[in-house]
Amino acid sequence: MQFRHPRAVALLFAGVLIGTQAAFWLLPHQSFSENEKRVLAQPPTVSAEGIADGSVFQDVEKYLSDHFPGRDEWVGANAYLEQAEGRGAVRSIVSGADGWLFPAPLPDDRQILQDNMQAITAFAQAQSVPVYLMAVPTSGAVVEDKLPALHLAYPDADMLEQARRIAGDSLHWLDVMGDFCGAEDAQTLYYRTDHHWTTEGAYRAYRLLMREKRESSVMRDAFSVERVPDFYGTSYSKSGLWLTPPDEIELWTNPDLRAITRVYDGNSQEPVVQEGMLFREYLSEADKYPVFLSGNHARIHIETNADTDKRLLVVKDSYAHALAPFLAEEYRTIDLIDLRYFKRQTISDWLKEHPADEILFVYGLSSLAGDKNLQWLA
Repeated sequence: MQFRHPRAVALLFAGVLIGTQAAFWLLPHQSFSENEKRVLAQPPTVSAEGIADGSVFQDVEKYLSDHFPGRDEWVGANAYLEQAEGRGAVRSIVSGADGWLFPAPLPDDRQILQDNMQAITAFAQAQSVPVYLMAVPTSGAVVEDKLPALHLAYPDADMLEQARRIAGDSLHWLDVMGDFCGAEDAQTLYYRTDHHWTTEGAYRAYRLLMREKRESSVMRDAFSVERVPDFYGTSYSKSGLWLTPPDEIELWTNPDLRAITRVYDGNSQEPVVQEGMLFREYLSEADKYPVFLSGNHARIHIETNADTDKRLLVVKDSYAHALAPFLAEEYRTIDLIDLRYFKRQTISDWLKEHPADEILFVYGLSSLAGDKNLQWLA
């Protein structure tokens, strides 16, 4: 191929290279990507050991990729190009109708799910108090009418049935998927741009738990609802589809309920103490979801003025965070433990020092089928 003005093309190409290099060195480098909600790579440390094993070159590549000039724009352009090419999934996210961004179907590898369910079952059989399991399906398995016409099948129903069979009669199985799929408006139960259930979804799960316990639940009109705009969740961050409209977060509060929340990080004995269960300082940040219980921590302890002396232990992932304000209506004390961070002792040993009247497992199916930390139960 011959250009009519080869010198101009060469100069343009050289200008782009020089301009890109200049922009890389002159523009300030960010430490955190608000769109992708992750910490960006830091300048690599060069060492003889790193050069010998090749790790320093990988670090350099990550640093250059994370701080390439106009990175967000390039990532977005690539995502929309893939979408225009007819690819159903963009960066492990399935783009649906009306701005829905679904996590892609879970891989059909059941070994971790089986191991985790066997661990939970053995733990439950060793307890003298009621044990409940709330396994939450992914949004794509529930909000099916917003999925694209062509997509891989969501295996949630089959995986949950396998989990239920393993559990048998050792615990109280809460059929979240059956309840959610039977909802009149399932679209209100999940965020469009995030993998979590909404506060509405958490409230529905709370009512499911209370029905299983044959107890009445606090009615909806007991709560005041505050709507917070401009929430972009994890699915948005992974997609690169930056033109997707944001969600709203609903904060439900009961003015008659009082609570003190203590947040313990790692093995620390000194907690962060706050009145209430909502950490509103996160509403001004890029990631607003930690407004519920301040995000992921080893242990969170809640004391309430509920008219009961019952104590609840929740073994959980982040799905439990939006559920906690509803659970607080029914228990005087609640301990929420995340086994990804709680390494002081096993849950069985912890219960010897801090007995509970009831135990609730709350896990998204993706965690139940992929988290290997349930070995810390016993």
